[in-house]
Amino acid sequence: MKRLLALFVLFAAVLPVRADALQDRFDTVWESLWYQGGSPTQVVRWGEEIRVRIHGRNQSTHRGRIMDALGKVTTLAGVRLVDVSDAPDAEKRANLDVQIVNDLDLPDNQACFVRVREIERSLITKAELKMRDHAVYQCVLHEAMHAIGISGHPTGDTVLSYFYQRVDALTELDELLVRAWYSPQMRPGMSPLAAVVVLTNAVVRAVPAGEQQRARVAQRRFLAETLRKMEAFGSNQGEVPAVLKRSGTASSEMIAQGRTLMQFYVGVTYADGVIADKDMVKAVDWIGYAARAGLLQAQLVLGYLYERGEGVEANASEAYVWYSMAAAQDVPYAVESVKRVAAVMTPEEVEIARARIPPPR
Repeated sequence: MKRLLALFVLFAAVLPVRADALQDRFDTVWESLWYQGGSPTQVVRWGEEIRVRIHGRNQSTHRGRIMDALGKVTTLAGVRLVDVSDAPDAEKRANLDVQIVNDLDLPDNQACFVRVREIERSLITKAELKMRDHAVYQCVLHEAMHAIGISGHPTGDTVLSYFYQRVDALTELDELLVRAWYSPQMRPGMSPLAAVVVLTNAVVRAVPAGEQQRARVAQRRFLAETLRKMEAFGSNQGEVPAVLKRSGTASSEMIAQGRTLMQFYVGVTYADGVIADKDMVKAVDWIGYAARAGLLQAQLVLGYLYERGEGVEANASEAYVWYSMAAAQDVPYAVESVKRVAAVMTPEEVEIARARIPPPR
C-alpha cells in the first residue's frame, strides 16, 4: 500500500511538469509565427534550391561554420543547398547573399539580421543575411532558421530565442519546427492560425504513444484558447501577445497593423473551419473588419463572398465596391473582378456603387 501511495505521489508530481512542458512547446511554435515588429505572419518558405554566396570580412574563416549551420536546417527542410561563392558569376547566381561586415557597419543593437528580398506566391526567391565579423559564431544558427522562412523569436527551447544560450547545435524542438514547416501539411501562404494546427500536431506526434491522448486534449484546449485570445486582440480588447511585448521593436503602428491582419486571419479560420467549426457569417464579419481597415487581401475576399453569396446574401453592388477598392491598388485580379461584376449590373447600379467607393488613403 505504501508503495502504491508513493507511486501515486510521484505521478502527481511529474504530471504538472509534463503538462507545462507540453504547453511550453505549444507556446513556442505559436510564437514562431510572429514577426517581432508586431505582425502575425503567413507561412513563407523556399520552393527551390538555395544558392548561397558568402563574402565580406574574414569569409574564409567563417565560411565553414556558415555552411554547416545552413546545411543543418536545409537538410531538415529537404531543400538543396549549393555554395556558389567561388563561381565567377556568384553575385548573379546566388539567391541567398551572406555578407560578413565590420562590427560598426550594423546598428549597436543588431549583431545580425535576415531580410527576405523577393517572394513569389509565398515562396522565397531571394534573401540576404548580414552578420558582424565577431558575431558569426553566436548568430549563424539563429539566422539560418530565419533564412529558411521562420521569422519569430519565441522564448522556448530553441535557437530562435533571444534568451537561449547554446549556439552550436539545433534543439530537438528546432528540428521538429523545421520539419513541420517544410512538411506537405504546411502550405505556403497558410495563415498563422492554420499553421499553428500543423505545428502543434507535430508537437503531439513527438509525445510518447501512451501520452498522446492527453496531449491531444491539451492541444484542443490550447488552440481554442489561442483563437479566443486572437479574437480579443483583433477587436482591440485583448492583451498584446507576449512575444510582441518582449521584442522591444514592436511599434504602436505595427501592432495596429497586426490587429488588422489578425482580424482577417480569424475570418479565414471561420471560413475554413480550422480550430473552430466553420461559420461563414462570422467569417464575413471578421473579414469585413479588416477590409474596412484597408487590408487588400480582406477587400478581395469580401468582394468574392458578396459576389458568391457565401455567409451573406449575394450582392453585386457590394462586390463591386470591395473589388474596386482592391483594384485601386493595381491588383489585376481585382480589376478583372470589377469588370465581371459590372457586367451583371445596370448602369444606374454601377453609378450608385461608384459613389460609395471611398478615395484612396
